[in-house]
Amino acid sequence: MNPTPTASLISRVTRPLSVLILAFGACTASAQPGTSLPRSTVETIGVNPSQRTQIQEFVTNWSSRVTSEDAQDIKRGIEALTAPLQGRGVSVAFRQAYTQALNPLFSELKANESVANKLSLLRISADLATPTAVNNIQGLMSDDDHGVRLFAISRAGQVFETTRVHGPAMTGTDANALINAITDAAQQNADQHELIKACARALASGTTLGTRDLGDARSRAIIALSDLVGSRLQALNANEDPTFAQSLAFDAASATTRSISDITASVTAEAARAAVRPGGDIISVPLRRYLAKTLEPQNDRELTVRSVQTGETLLYFARRKAAELDGKTVNDIETTSFSSQLEAGDDRDFRNDAAALLGPGSPIVRTFGFDDDRFLR
Repeated sequence: MNPTPTASLISRVTRPLSVLILAFGACTASAQPGTSLPRSTVETIGVNPSQRTQIQEFVTNWSSRVTSEDAQDIKRGIEALTAPLQGRGVSVAFRQAYTQALNPLFSELKANESVANKLSLLRISADLATPTAVNNIQGLMSDDDHGVRLFAISRAGQVFETTRVHGPAMTGTDANALINAITDAAQQNADQHELIKACARALASGTTLGTRDLGDARSRAIIALSDLVGSRLQALNANEDPTFAQSLAFDAASATTRSISDITASVTAEAARAAVRPGGDIISVPLRRYLAKTLEPQNDRELTVRSVQTGETLLYFARRKAAELDGKTVNDIETTSFSSQLEAGDDRDFRNDAAALLGPGSPIVRTFGFDDDRFLR
């Protein structure tokens, strides 16, 4: 029997509706407890018992993936567990409660010391940036595996970045311990350029730390970065290729200049003095090479010009900051044009002006108590 026109119309109208109902039902069924976390929980300023239960269910649901033998499962588990820590508005209270819920997983990852487990531990910890997370990362910065060490150092930098973006869930003591661990890693791997670069990048991230809740951690990062870069610049002799040290110094000087010029944060007098050193060290490299007749030709000194430009900018702002903190006038601190002189090929003028500023008995050497041959020897 053929359906009536009315029945046919009802069928056409209700069929899409039934499809929608089935689709909605499927979506509802897939949104099982523990598969996601609401933003209200991630952004809460105080975790209540119900939210703590949500967090625990979520962590429990995904933890087994992270400890599985299947690479794709591990990847999905890590992505799921780090997803709530991405984006804006992640609260300190959530990160602290989330760390507590993750502690059993951390213990399990540490118990089986595979490279995969170590990398998973580092991946999650960096986005938490809590004391437990800092300890996890520090513990792997001296790992026997080079790749693990390198990743641990990069994750230390991510801890500082997470703290800058989402606020401190650790203390200044935790931050300083991480800075010290990065410094130790650099000293223990002094001949590994890739790792040294990672240390410099991590410390550069440390120079962005706030100073209201983390004490002198920003200043400690400035000092550590200045030591790391300055020591390599100073150790260069006039016949060595300066490319690596100059490229390292370029990024470090830029980061340090931004840090000491940040009006929303404060730095110590010791940090300002430390920042003067690499500024002078950067300029001293082409100065020593000019005197030794090993300075590259004018058309082949792009990196030298760029590094000197960042060096003299850092030197200017570091001297001003040091003078301000010491209650002295800044009127006699003038900008320099060393990079322009080198770019234009005015090498003799560069030598005369740079030597007057940095040579034995110069104002900078006397003011900051540097050895006479610190910059010119």
